[in-house]
Amino acid sequence: MNNIERKVVSAYVPYETTLREVGRIVGIDHHRVKRILESNSIEVIRGRRKPLTEGHKRKISESCKGRTSWTKGKRMSKMSLYKNMIAHIRFDIKLDWVIQFHYIEKIKVLNKCITCRGGRFDCDTDWYISYINKFYSDMQFNMVYATWISREKEPYLRPSIDHILPRSKGGTNDISNLQFLSWFENRCKNDMTQLEWRNLKSNISDYLI
Repeated sequence: MNNIERKVVSAYVPYETTLREVGRIVGIDHHRVKRILESNSIEVIRGRRKPLTEGHKRKISESCKGRTSWTKGKRMSKMSLYKNMIAHIRFDIKLDWVIQFHYIEKIKVLNKCITCRGGRFDCDTDWYISYINKFYSDMQFNMVYATWISREKEPYLRPSIDHILPRSKGGTNDISNLQFLSWFENRCKNDMTQLEWRNLKSNISDYLI
């Protein structure tokens, strides 16, 4: 180990110093620092960056004024959108399968409706495939979805997944026990069975002041 290598090894502290900091101390560039560490079988671990000073922040802000983002006016290709969705979804789905569904925004809405907070929809990939196959073309889902879109995505009208027989009364996540309502109607139905809700809706005026 030569003198420069000893200085690099001595100055480098995992999790603390960055390669650039070591380079400034020793007087070499950070690429060479990395090569020296690796040649000495020392694992390179990203160090903590020093917080930006107010002066540095001000310079960045001033240099960015009037600058147009390179992404402005650009849209991801449809294939990129599919790949991005696959990368973030918890199910093991294949690109060849998902690209058969032309309206990716509908798939995104269906995905959002089955987030697994609290384990509510802790289901496997086979269940997910059945779920998309069923509801992508489901008449009721598409009616709720189209109404929501036509009303500029009014929150009360957004599609909301409902258990026909509530889970509190023994209902399951079986596809046959699921349907889509507007968010508002789903909140009103609450823990009622479908029959109870249908009966209440037929006499809804009795419950309104």
